[in-house]
Amino acid sequence: MGKVTGGRLVVKALKQEGIECIFALSGRDIDPIFQACIDEKVRLIDTRHEQAAAFMAEGWARATGKPGVAAVTGGPGVANAFTSIWNASISLSPTIVLGGAVQRAELTLGAFQEMDSTLLVSPITKWRESIRDARRIPEYISMAFRQALSGRPGPVYLELPSDVLLDEVEEAPLPVSYRTTARAQGDPALVKKAVEMLLNAKRPIVIAGSGVRWSGAGKELQEFIEMAKLPLTLTQMGRGVVPEDHPMCFGPTRVGTKQADVVLVVGTRLNYALNYGRPALFGEGGKWIQVDIEPTDIGRNRPIDIGIMGDAKAVLGQMIEEARDRCKNRQELPWVEECRAYIRDRQKQLEVNMNSDSSPVHPARLCKEVRDFLDRDATIVLDGGDITLWGAAVLRSYEVGHWLDNTPTGCLGSGTAFAMAAKAARPDKQVFLLNGDGSFGLNAMEFDTMVRHKLPVVCAIGNDGAWGLIKHGQQAHGADRVIGTELGFVRYDKMVEALGGYGEAVETPQDIRPALERAFASGLPACINVKCADVFRGLPRRSATK
Repeated sequence: MGKVTGGRLVVKALKQEGIECIFALSGRDIDPIFQACIDEKVRLIDTRHEQAAAFMAEGWARATGKPGVAAVTGGPGVANAFTSIWNASISLSPTIVLGGAVQRAELTLGAFQEMDSTLLVSPITKWRESIRDARRIPEYISMAFRQALSGRPGPVYLELPSDVLLDEVEEAPLPVSYRTTARAQGDPALVKKAVEMLLNAKRPIVIAGSGVRWSGAGKELQEFIEMAKLPLTLTQMGRGVVPEDHPMCFGPTRVGTKQADVVLVVGTRLNYALNYGRPALFGEGGKWIQVDIEPTDIGRNRPIDIGIMGDAKAVLGQMIEEARDRCKNRQELPWVEECRAYIRDRQKQLEVNMNSDSSPVHPARLCKEVRDFLDRDATIVLDGGDITLWGAAVLRSYEVGHWLDNTPTGCLGSGTAFAMAAKAARPDKQVFLLNGDGSFGLNAMEFDTMVRHKLPVVCAIGNDGAWGLIKHGQQAHGADRVIGTELGFVRYDKMVEALGGYGEAVETPQDIRPALERAFASGLPACINVKCADVFRGLPRRSATK
């Protein structure tokens, strides 16, 4: 078959896995991979910071459900990507990060940019290895994908010394048929008990998260809640797995959690977002069913009555079959209408600020204008503090992979890269980024990346001139305790214009929609810089616990 370089083998093996795009920042160590992208006709999007490259890999995974790949140079390149790899590990996103390294003969000598990168990323990856033989590159690539995708997904890392990428070796057939498509089924006896418990409940609720997304179980989840007439609430990572205008879906609102007598948790951890499954978000006496592919997370943080280890798609399929006959004449419980009434009341509370005509603009009004403008299949990306809380409450998601935010880590600066990845994956669809002014600054130079690679993301900045979430906490202790949290109203729109994009500043609510129209019509990466009121987020409580 002839000889090929290690770099060419890397890209060939990635193509074998269906990889369409690699996100990277150039470096001497990894240039053979860049050269191979030319030869193999694989798209390469080069960013202005390694953090953004690795965030783009995660954004691609979240948007498409398929692994994302990033390549960064050794030493500082890997170190710069650390935050992004950690973010993927917490959000359980299947990403493959390729890191350069010094040539093998210089290891431990103190070479330029030498670093034990596998040791660095060890605590934040599912699996990591250093390749010492170019002939084994396809084998290691196949192992990386198997590790990233098997069981609970997550990031993996491969270190590639520069001479390994330059070595010429005989090309051999690439690995095939090395991953199973089988899904882990739940214990049938436990599935039966769980269905009985849910159908006998008077106030049941279902909470679903990223495990439903990664297993592709949205269809099964929707069928099950329709059949059993169960109210559904979603974690931020689960938004879009069922359309948020579905009559049984209440989006991210924690409705009914305190009053529920049976709680079914599917594919989500009982972490801070669910108050660890504890009061005051949840009541003391309810029964709990938890479905997760990772057994160590079942019963973590609170007692569980029925724990089912298994893939969300497979277990929900079992539940559907178990419930089918029993649900033929099932009527909707009065409880469901109670949940809807709570949602209507909460919406009325939000509408006061959503309809505000004040200037500077109330952040809820900004979010309402965006919500009313965007297409149903738009991808919405949130990045920031206060503004994302308003965005999460006002904006809606209707399709899987079309809601990307910085939960569960709260890692600011991820949004710009997530939005770029979503636009690369769906070039013919709207991609909208809602930024805080602080978070915008962390990766603002990536608007240059958008311009160079023709990724016309439209960003609106809720600009309150501060690190608002922290400032408001300081203000609670007195106006004289505010320190290090004020930024002022900066013309970020001018910066985007200077980089070749479209920019516009907005100060009144009535000007938001026309600005959105112009930004999307420009066909350029765009920034609408909205001067927002410096208001405490003041959202209604997330749970119906009153």
